[in-house]
Amino acid sequence: MRTNWQRAKELAILLVGLGVIGVVVLVTGVFPVKASSGHWPITAWILDFASDRSVDFHSAGIEPPPLDEPGMIRLGAASYEANCRWCHGRPGLPVPRVPAEMTPSPPYLPTATFHQTPRELFYIIKHGIKFAGMPAWPSRQRDDEIWPLVAFLKSFQDMDDATYLDHIKVGMEIDSATTQLVADACASCHGADGHGRAGDRVPVIAGQNREYLERTLEAFKTGQRHSGIMEPIAARLEAEEIRKLADYFSTQPEHRSDGDSALGSKLASDSELGDPASKPAATPPSDLDQAQKRLYELGETLANHGDGPSKIASCVECHGPSPIDRSAEYPRLEGQPAYYLRHQLHLFAKQNRGGTENADLMHPIADKLSDEQIDALALYYSR
Repeated sequence: MRTNWQRAKELAILLVGLGVIGVVVLVTGVFPVKASSGHWPITAWILDFASDRSVDFHSAGIEPPPLDEPGMIRLGAASYEANCRWCHGRPGLPVPRVPAEMTPSPPYLPTATFHQTPRELFYIIKHGIKFAGMPAWPSRQRDDEIWPLVAFLKSFQDMDDATYLDHIKVGMEIDSATTQLVADACASCHGADGHGRAGDRVPVIAGQNREYLERTLEAFKTGQRHSGIMEPIAARLEAEEIRKLADYFSTQPEHRSDGDSALGSKLASDSELGDPASKPAATPPSDLDQAQKRLYELGETLANHGDGPSKIASCVECHGPSPIDRSAEYPRLEGQPAYYLRHQLHLFAKQNRGGTENADLMHPIADKLSDEQIDALALYYSR
């Protein structure tokens, strides 16, 4: 009968032998790593199973927001068109030829059935998948940008070609290289006129300061301002294209044809204003309830007078509206969506927004703002 020592010796010899074989395979290169042969069925099953279990484990605790927010699916469709369809395909077009030869090949999503929950899709989009060619989201700081894509994917299998095209294409007259660039790179989210067509997560850029738009696009291009949506788009733009886009949107009318205002919604022009410190308080819009009116009045006070005890400067000194000659490198805020303004201030407070060198000026201010003050400023400037 073999002793325990003999069994241990035999096991050690076996392990050493397997190790030697592994080293030989590794050093000689005899094992093929070519993608053309694909995975063995058992290998594919193990990788898929391990991936599914890992995603389920690590996504536990993620709480999805409501996915039926107006414009959310359209914004997700635009993100998909810009970043994802090159590997995963789009309705009405065949499976992309080159990605189809990857191992593993990316799934053709227009006909795929999603078994993943929203939290699992969020985790996959944010972090990617190792050994699968699935990249992580370009910006780790912008979880908010991922949820529209999740909302889009959950509705994808029920979406026909016409609906998809309606989300990503804008009917506009193409009469120059600039308008073609707008149609290709900007209009699906911002609209042809810069007033937006993908909900309140998208800023109004019609009539915005040209210098601000140009420098912002440059910051997106270099990764100084964080956005998984805008960074890839801006990275493909040449310097001259950035200048043309800034010129185009800065000269778009601030008012829509229906009379609704975007930028400059409160007052006709800065030149009509007196000293913000002596200006009478704005009258809250009549459609607000009492709680919202109080919030609006707080926002009006902060915007025009700041908060002396907290050392918070007034917003109008840099962002208007006021008679002060402000730098065109600062954005105008009046008429921006409340959601967008609120979220930008939270990003500043967390130092997750990035931007040009001027962005550093906002951190000491945003750090001191309470959630109520942020909501108040967002409401005031949006109305």
